[in-house]
Amino acid sequence: MKKSSVPVAIFYLMISAMELSAGVVTNGYIVALNCIDWAKSRKLTSYDKIITSLAFSRFCLQFLVTLDNVLSKVYPSIFDRLQALQLYFVIWMFTNQVSLCLASCLSVFYCLKIATFNQSLFSWLKLKISRLVPLLLLGSVLYCLVTTVAFTLFIYSYSVSSHNSTDLSTNSTMSDNMKNLVEFTFLIHSVGSVFPLTVFIASSVLLIISLWRHIRKMNLNSDLNPSFRNPSTDAHVRALKSVMSFFIIYNIYFVASTFSIGNLSYLTAEWIIKVCTFVAAAYPSVHSIILILGNPKLKLASAKILHSANCWFREVTS
Repeated sequence: MKKSSVPVAIFYLMISAMELSAGVVTNGYIVALNCIDWAKSRKLTSYDKIITSLAFSRFCLQFLVTLDNVLSKVYPSIFDRLQALQLYFVIWMFTNQVSLCLASCLSVFYCLKIATFNQSLFSWLKLKISRLVPLLLLGSVLYCLVTTVAFTLFIYSYSVSSHNSTDLSTNSTMSDNMKNLVEFTFLIHSVGSVFPLTVFIASSVLLIISLWRHIRKMNLNSDLNPSFRNPSTDAHVRALKSVMSFFIIYNIYFVASTFSIGNLSYLTAEWIIKVCTFVAAAYPSVHSIILILGNPKLKLASAKILHSANCWFREVTS
């Protein structure tokens, strides 16, 4: 590592450490609290099942992305070998796809539980969603597994054919192989994410429309009858803000994670790739914080933990 790049590397490592800490604390907290509740009552609500699965996937994703950020600075040549890059892409592909799919499941759950539409299919799904949650979670994992296996088989066959090439020993051929692997990873990630992305956008838009209509209706009733005051208006406004923030964060993460693959012919600026990588690494903790603040059980438990920690700190320092 050049001396001129040491301050930059330290800056990157500090950001990675902060993102890792935030991701581990927030997602680990969600998983731990729900696991304790499950151990006590031997049951979890459908919502808790989804956010626990989502938090666990993000916990793993946070470690993986942070590991990539750290190793790329401490050992810049670690991914120069095609086999190491292939292994990383396979693990990242599965973990990232699972996180996207489970986030889409959460959006579908929100939509069916909160939104109000008169269609018979929507009403049927609204009644059955709690029973369908285990199937949604299992289907998400299987979908990601199929996508990752297909990707793994392709890069294995590609690696074998490249190894049998007569001019494999040349540096130009190795460079071409690395570039082709990265571009194919970009393609498979984009194609494999189309389905969960479409489901997420559709369910989020439907939920936003439903909440917006409901809020306008309540405001209209309040204007026509000043004595009318619906206490659920503020709750619906908070729900709308939460859904819109989830929608924005999810799409930012999808774009950032896609372009963080880097080394593409039309994305050669290293600083753009690094910015995308750090934005993608912030997603697992940022949205988990929103989930904690929007969930009464998680919020109350976190407040109790912070209060206990504050009391303990005062006793130690006094």
